Amino acid sequence: MDACDLCGMAFVFDAITVDGRTLRSADAMQHFDRLADSGESGTWATPLRALVHELLSYKTRALTVQTSGTTGPPKAMSLPRRDLVNSARLTAEVFGLKSGDRALMCLPGAFIAGKMMIVRGMILGLDLHVIDPRGSVLDNLRTKDRFRFAAMVPLQLHRAIQEDRSRVEDLFDTILLGGGPVSAVFAEDIAMLRTKVYQGYGSTETVTHVAIRGLNAAADPMEFGIDAPFRAIGKVSFGRDPRGCLVVYTPHLSVKQHVTNDLVELIDDTDFRWLGRYDNVILSGGKKIFPEGLEARTAGVIPYAHYFTATPDDVLGQTVKLVLETDRPQDEVLPEVMERIMETLEPHEWPRRVQAIRSLERTGTGKVIRHQE
Repeated sequence: MDACDLCGMAFVFDAITVDGRTLRSADAMQHFDRLADSGESGTWATPLRALVHELLSYKTRALTVQTSGTTGPPKAMSLPRRDLVNSARLTAEVFGLKSGDRALMCLPGAFIAGKMMIVRGMILGLDLHVIDPRGSVLDNLRTKDRFRFAAMVPLQLHRAIQEDRSRVEDLFDTILLGGGPVSAVFAEDIAMLRTKVYQGYGSTETVTHVAIRGLNAAADPMEFGIDAPFRAIGKVSFGRDPRGCLVVYTPHLSVKQHVTNDLVELIDDTDFRWLGRYDNVILSGGKKIFPEGLEARTAGVIPYAHYFTATPDDVLGQTVKLVLETDRPQDEVLPEVMERIMETLEPHEWPRRVQAIRSLERTGTGKVIRHQE
């Protein structure tokens, strides 16, 4: 990286616009200091304060981030400023974002998705409205402005459309979902929503999304929903390793190749369908069963938080186990749950064992941690 690159990057991390006010260095840090020190806001705003201070104070130093911990212990990583800049500019290119566009920041600032919303605000000159990521997005808004862009987790959007579908359509032009699976029931619910809704594929290592798919007709009238393929953005391309797992090629990032544990159906070098995690696949009687695929079909059908996993079987090698989160006795919920499962899943996918527990273990971002036997 030469001196010109460093100067250019120092410049883009020089200010942030919040609710129409462009705040430079000291003013920006003071704004987020006040937010973090304002009583109840402190618990969610403290990571934002640390992020803004780090971005504005050091200018060119790599950004420290932490993985979510979904597939293993959370680990710290360093992302070069150039990668942050290139990722943000790629997002702008894909969604047609420009300086001054109103954007909603409603994600936790401790993880990469929330951090990148702040980074995009600085680099692209977006006008951010920053709110508590907990609870209802609609209740937490302090403005009636329409947002050109927002990033959310599926649960946030699901709650918002249950509360006021028309208001969601009035407030949001484009919503990018990430950080969790999208169920078939939810996808059907938003299919005709006038707001464009996309699902992103990416990770901390790829600096958020490197592929997207339209989840509704407003986003992509030709092919949308959870059966639609993910399509590469920018000059990103894909391959598969000998396990059948996705390999991501990212010419815009410092690390050019990322080997994942995501099993995929590779359509071509820019399109794939996600099947599930290599670590989670259930090998039952010679058949591969992807628990994430089961959960996409049973979410909204089974009235309890749940996940599927593998359990040993003397005949089949492995078979399906269902873990439910409920305070009710297992014998009481089992008939209701199995009736719904038998209407939704194929016979070889039915769980041979069901376990009901009071609380599922979750990561800091709210993702369920599945345990295998």
